[in-house]
Amino acid sequence: MADSRLRVFDYVDQLNRLADSAAKVPLSNRIIVDKQELKQLVQRVESNIDPDIRTAKDILTNQQQIIQQAEQEATQARDEANQYAQRTVDEANKRAQSALQEAQARAAEMSRDAADKANAMIADAQARAAAIMADAQARADRLVAEDQITQRANAEATQLIQRAHMDCDQYRQNMESALHATLDRAESTLGGQLDQLRRLRQSLDAPQGDMEEM
Repeated sequence: MADSRLRVFDYVDQLNRLADSAAKVPLSNRIIVDKQELKQLVQRVESNIDPDIRTAKDILTNQQQIIQQAEQEATQARDEANQYAQRTVDEANKRAQSALQEAQARAAEMSRDAADKANAMIADAQARAAAIMADAQARADRLVAEDQITQRANAEATQLIQRAHMDCDQYRQNMESALHATLDRAESTLGGQLDQLRRLRQSLDAPQGDMEEM
C-alpha cells in the first residue's frame, strides 16, 4: 500500500512535468498536451489511490443516504425494542393474572376446608356434650327413683350435672381454641400469598421508561 501511495506522487510529478513541457497556446494561459498520455497518467493515479481514500470519498458522496439509512435502522430498532417491551409487559400481566386467580382459588379452597373442619369439630363437640348431658340426666333419674337414697341421689345428681356442665364447657373451650388456631394458620398462609401478589402487582405497575430506553 505504501508503494501505491509513492507511485501516486510519481504520477502527479509526471503530470506536472507534462504540463510544464507542453506547448503553450499563443496569447492565452492554455497549453497543448498529448491527450492519450494525459489519460494514461490520470488512470495510473486513480488505480493507485489508497482504498481508504476511495472509501472516504464514497462515504462523503453518499453521506445523506447513509445518514437516512442509519436513522431508519435506528427507528426500526427502537420500534422493535418497544414492541418487545410491550410483549414482555403483556406476558407478565397475564402471568400475574393467572397467579392471582390461582391464589384466589387456593384461598377459597383453604377457606372451605377450614370451615368444614370447624363445622365438624363443633358438631362433634355438640354431640359429645349432648351425650354427657344425657348420661348425667339418666344417672340422676336413676338415683332419684330410689327412695332410700333420695337425698344422696339428689346430691350426686346435682354434682354429676355440674360436672357435666363443666366438662362440656371445657370441651367447648378446647374445641374453640383448636378452631381459632386452625383459622389463624389459614389466615397467615393466605396473608403471605396475598402480600406476594401485591408486590408482584406493584412491580408490574412500575413506570416502564427504563425498559423503553433499552
